[in-house]
Amino acid sequence: MMNVNEMEDILFETLSIEDWLAIENVRSSFQDDHTNYSPVDLSNPTTALISWSHLFNDIALRFIRFFRQIDEFENLHVDDRFILIKYNLFSIYPICRCFNLQSIDDYSSFNQNEIIEKHSRLFILCGASNGIHQSFTNMVLAFVRLSEQDSTLLILLMIILIFTQGLSMNEDEPSLNDSLAVHRAQLHYTTLLWNYLINKRGEIQANKQFIQLINAIFRIQSETKTFQNFFRIQMMSSATVDQIAPLMQTVLHIS
Repeated sequence: MMNVNEMEDILFETLSIEDWLAIENVRSSFQDDHTNYSPVDLSNPTTALISWSHLFNDIALRFIRFFRQIDEFENLHVDDRFILIKYNLFSIYPICRCFNLQSIDDYSSFNQNEIIEKHSRLFILCGASNGIHQSFTNMVLAFVRLSEQDSTLLILLMIILIFTQGLSMNEDEPSLNDSLAVHRAQLHYTTLLWNYLINKRGEIQANKQFIQLINAIFRIQSETKTFQNFFRIQMMSSATVDQIAPLMQTVLHIS
């Protein structure tokens, strides 16, 4: 059996003490309570949209509180923080769904999962095609399999995404006041994730998984843009658009 000293030698072989402290810091800051939300009212399309917007608002507030505990984010220009939240937060939503599954084995019966069933009903009530909902389901499934629900991997990935300029592929996204600071922050956490994967899997497997993660991010870019546009149209056409939660209006760019 490996003793503590031998274990520490292996752990610090590819990750410095500073790296491990940074990982522990974000892990301790992140509260894994993404299953304790109020249920969505699926009585009819209007109430479903309003109810889901408030659920998203709750999720978004928790993530904002988490990001603001990260020095690199908190030290950014206030306008840059707003831009990154407004344009990138929606793309993090599919990844946060990975925390809803109780175990890695749940994805084998994913379509029977109660959470996904309710999400499916939401899409149906809002008039979405089966293709849109299935794309979302498949995207979450891909991250479940790829990450094996490794919370450290998922947390670091979400941090990388919040610092990704142009992630939303929105032509109206304004320029940042200090894009260099954002780039440095993203590079720092990307390097941290890379070193973490090498430490966990070895260089060959880490390289393979890293490439798969990059491809998954490209998929997030294109597919969340479709979801975002769909729900934006649905909510703007709703007679009760003023009841949509404020953060949802912000990330959907409803003025």
